[in-house]
Amino acid sequence: MTTPVSRDDVRAHLVGQVIDLMAHQGGAAVDAAAISDDTDLLLDGYIDSLGLLELTESLNEFSGVEIDFNELDPELVTVVGPLTDFVASKTAALDV
Repeated sequence: MTTPVSRDDVRAHLVGQVIDLMAHQGGAAVDAAAISDDTDLLLDGYIDSLGLLELTESLNEFSGVEIDFNELDPELVTVVGPLTDFVASKTAALDV
């Protein structure tokens, strides 16, 4: 059985992955504190569509479950807070 992952752990992983993706793409260094829950990773230029695929795959691996990101409103899938809450809720639902 998969153990639920806390919201803080999901957020830390997500932000770490974004920073790693930016570094691998040769982008500017990113301070984790600059990424708020309101940050839209796609619109704010942190990731592109390929980066989004890499990020969702990383979140699946981190959470230990296959998450259907189509269940999240498409306008929110790139926003840090809603994405973090969604992933955390999917792992919490397993602990019943």
